[in-house]
Amino acid sequence: MPSADPNRQKLTQLRKLLIQHFSLDELRVLCFDLNLEYEDLPGDTRTTKMHGLIEYLQRRGELSRLLNEAMDHRPNVAWPTFVDGNSTAQKGEPAGNPQSFIHEKSGLEMLLIPAGEFLYGEEKELKFLPDFWMAKTPVTNAHYAKFVQSTGYKPPDHWENGEYPAELANHPVVYVSWHDATAYSKWAGLQLPAEQQWEKAARGQDGREYPWGNEWKPYCNTDEARIDGTTPVGYYSPFGDSPYGCVDMSGNVWEWTNSWRDEKNQCRALCGGAYDSSPRFARVFEHYYKHSPDGAEHGLGFRMIASSTL
Repeated sequence: MPSADPNRQKLTQLRKLLIQHFSLDELRVLCFDLNLEYEDLPGDTRTTKMHGLIEYLQRRGELSRLLNEAMDHRPNVAWPTFVDGNSTAQKGEPAGNPQSFIHEKSGLEMLLIPAGEFLYGEEKELKFLPDFWMAKTPVTNAHYAKFVQSTGYKPPDHWENGEYPAELANHPVVYVSWHDATAYSKWAGLQLPAEQQWEKAARGQDGREYPWGNEWKPYCNTDEARIDGTTPVGYYSPFGDSPYGCVDMSGNVWEWTNSWRDEKNQCRALCGGAYDSSPRFARVFEHYYKHSPDGAEHGLGFRMIASSTL
């Protein structure tokens, strides 16, 4: 099966090596050498701090900086090598890279979900889908603000004076209805996923219950994390990623789809669970129980797809 992120296993290896060879005090020195604030890294343990450091630099295509410093401090360790993110995701059209591209208008990174069969639903029915592109992350407040500013569309109710809190820029946008998500998709020239598309992007081909496998693990933001709010998109990456590299497919926010949930076509399907959901509802085949497309709540967000013909 093609992998949306060839560096994924190396990221796990890098994290383990950093934890093995650097204490918390040495991590402070490493952050200083990288011109980063140690206190700004999420978490309060060595494991979570290392994870946050890798995630921060990965998003900026700057893992090579971390590796250079690590090699200077520990030259005898067999460190992995990477192709930085800025050189693997091409901006504009997908033709520049067979696995990912940056959608220019929205700024969303889109990952290829290849054509093929997969096991769908709790009963694991065999289904086939053509290829499509799925956003790596849910739409964030920063993404949504571009839409609001460009169109004059009404911002979410909890934004103050039409602006989101600065510290939530990279969190999923919430308090958005299905109609709001659809308006965004029309502006961006993208679409909401069908339920089956969402599920395949979340679980891959093998019918797993969670993006990472069949057993519950604390790799997503649900009520067991006791965070009581959203986390930045990709906070649990790479451990919580789907087989194709999509982040936050379990937990954080329920995600609107373009599929109907009921026979009367009154409720749209929501997938993935949210930060206040139990692990049971973070399983990739679970759905929010019959929610009106007019609803806009604290745990509802969305992500986009693009057709394979872009």
